[in-house]
Amino acid sequence: MRKKLIIFSFIVLFQFTFSQESQLVEVEEFPVFPICSLVPLSMQNICFEETISEHIDNNFVYPKAAFELELQAVVKVFFEIDINGKVDKLFAKASLVGVKFDEQEALLKANQIFEQASIDIINKLPLMKPGKVNGEIAPFPFQIPITYRLPRLSDNSNQVYPIDSVEWAPLFPETNDISSDESKSYFKKRIEDHVKRYLRFPRKSKNINDLVMVFVEIVVENDGNIYEITSFGPDEFRKEAERVVKKIPPLEPGLNNNYPVAVSYTIPVKFKRKK
Repeated sequence: MRKKLIIFSFIVLFQFTFSQESQLVEVEEFPVFPICSLVPLSMQNICFEETISEHIDNNFVYPKAAFELELQAVVKVFFEIDINGKVDKLFAKASLVGVKFDEQEALLKANQIFEQASIDIINKLPLMKPGKVNGEIAPFPFQIPITYRLPRLSDNSNQVYPIDSVEWAPLFPETNDISSDESKSYFKKRIEDHVKRYLRFPRKSKNINDLVMVFVEIVVENDGNIYEITSFGPDEFRKEAERVVKKIPPLEPGLNNNYPVAVSYTIPVKFKRKK
């Protein structure tokens, strides 16, 4: 069983998050980078993650104005690989780290510097073979946080870790007899079960689609509570997904080296209209 320690930390590092569907939608094929075309189908998701990570590293440029002003930020980039294998519906939202602006206009301009730099990176992605869901070509939504952090200011404090990079994932109450390696898959399974239990299709929805996807990113802080929720999808469905997520009870925090750390995880939520 895990040791419990208390320490405070907060800042996001780069992570890759694929927006899989959480309620047993069969993803047959990831979008395929040209370099991944000869990789076995079962390994396509890994190849995609590694290639997009390498793409970001190779095209990462710290904005000159931000560097000179010693600004840092976390940028959440949202985009789709559409049915033609192209980047589509691309937008970014930056959050400055460790600094406050009294003037709203100055804050907006600072955020825009980082947002445009991140958009430039994703816009350079090559044409891909489109992905498939349940045997049909379909757009694949993604969310990728990119961190702009000055090297000389880097340390291990104030950090948010992707779920798969921590030694121990956050644990639901009364979780016993589980190893650190099992904790991540167990956490994801408990989240999936929680969503299935509470999720409802909005009754008054005018959305004509029988299937709607929403992606909810949570940060389980180092005290085990979820304070930060970010969602992506149609408004009425985002509200329902966030309602369900807010019902998650306080957790035991994730651990690295026996120290509690903040952990991020993106929950893909599928709304399916009952016929």
